[in-house]
Amino acid sequence: MIEFEFDELFNGLDRSKKHVRESAKAGVTAAVYSLLDESRNEAPLDKGVLRTTAGTNIEVEGDTVTGEVFYSATETTKSGERVNYAVILHEMGEFKNPTTPGTRPKWLERPLKRDAKKYNRMIASAIKKGLK
Repeated sequence: MIEFEFDELFNGLDRSKKHVRESAKAGVTAAVYSLLDESRNEAPLDKGVLRTTAGTNIEVEGDTVTGEVFYSATETTKSGERVNYAVILHEMGEFKNPTTPGTRPKWLERPLKRDAKKYNRMIASAIKKGLK
């Protein structure tokens, strides 16, 4: 009779899965902070509110790691409505008179698209490093 105990195998697989998840979180975190830095350099700068309200959020849910960069500069309109003017500025066509040269709309979307491969490499590298 030949017997094989699966418990150790499954425990090892669980540990590997945990390491991959932790490593992926580290890679996503690095990529998100890189995107935050890049986007801040292109974000409009008047009083600095927009850049100082930027932030990040990293979540792990099951086998999914999600990272986001956000800008949340809100103002209250004359009618009392709260508006996130970061979204309005981001989606503008072009700034006619930017207060700071080099700033422009799509400051978050532009570096995300431009550097997507770099961010993927950062995540893959972190996972590879975590599995060693």
